[in-house]
Amino acid sequence: MIARILRTVAGPVIAIVLALVVTALFLTVSGYSAASAFEVMWTYGTTPESLASTVNNAIPLYFAGIAAAFSLRMGLFNIGVDGQYRVAALVGAVVAASLPFPLWITLPLTLLASAAAGAAWALVPALLKVYRGVNEVITSILMNAIATTVVAVLLADVFRSGGGQNTGSAPIGGNGSMPALIDLGGRVQISGFLPLAVLLGIGFFLLHERTVWGYTVTVANLSPDAAESAGISVRRRIVTSLLASGAIAGLVGLPHVLGTAHRLDGTLPTDLMFTGLAAALLGRSHPIGTALGALVLAFVERSAQVLGIVKLPTEVGTLFLAVVLLSSALGYWVVENGERRLALMAAIRRTRVGRAKEASTR
Repeated sequence: MIARILRTVAGPVIAIVLALVVTALFLTVSGYSAASAFEVMWTYGTTPESLASTVNNAIPLYFAGIAAAFSLRMGLFNIGVDGQYRVAALVGAVVAASLPFPLWITLPLTLLASAAAGAAWALVPALLKVYRGVNEVITSILMNAIATTVVAVLLADVFRSGGGQNTGSAPIGGNGSMPALIDLGGRVQISGFLPLAVLLGIGFFLLHERTVWGYTVTVANLSPDAAESAGISVRRRIVTSLLASGAIAGLVGLPHVLGTAHRLDGTLPTDLMFTGLAAALLGRSHPIGTALGALVLAFVERSAQVLGIVKLPTEVGTLFLAVVLLSSALGYWVVENGERRLALMAAIRRTRVGRAKEASTR
């Protein structure tokens, strides 16, 4: 178990080290001090407020990463996370603002409604995939465009609260907002969605590694023909994987809607899908690796904000993230090649021991 966790973490760590080296070379060639840039980023990024912001920003990235991982485990790319969490954010905002129940009732109902909306939006690509053979990447991208238009129209004409320049939904009161998990005063708060993220990661691991369904998904992904011959419905696994991915995607926008803006308006982040997918790819679709990837991406995004103030190129953060993703493939190659070498050496040792035993008995 520990060895497997170490192998999962090794890939992202190698990718981060390579990204640091490449970014340092870029800064040096450009005439900047790499040491100064990294020192400024580290000093700013490790303040209590920045660390809290990193954790909070990593939570929706983790949700998006787990949503992507659900489809990746089945060999699918759910590029529709953006549209799914937009629609789900609207549903969640309306439900949270409308229900007259206390928080302990309203909050679970809001989470369920948002998850259901995300799953419903993923149903169209899933059905087109299994019954018409349409690539899920194409259909999910088209569903993103439809979601953007539908949400904009509904928010402007149906669920708009107030007049004038107000284009947001109704404000969410205390009975529908997510309370802070930790409040250290000022702006240092940890989102109440953190326990949900932990539970989601545990559930993802148990579902894929400790259940028959997870085993059948692996078989269906690796060999669809063998799965069908064994009585495993590949179509059903595709549909359930995409629906589960959409349901988790429905939670991506809720930390902002229920914890920051307390309504749905024009401030909803729109770049969470690809960053979350990057976290999943960086973490090899493993909950621990994906969490590490989300934290790294959120930390770099936060710490790079200070570079412009000290007259360093703000593109350093973007470069670092890009190199992390590109070098992740190399990191995984190093890990997998090392695993093969270790397995080969172990086989050689077992062969030598067996031959020695045979020689001693003669």
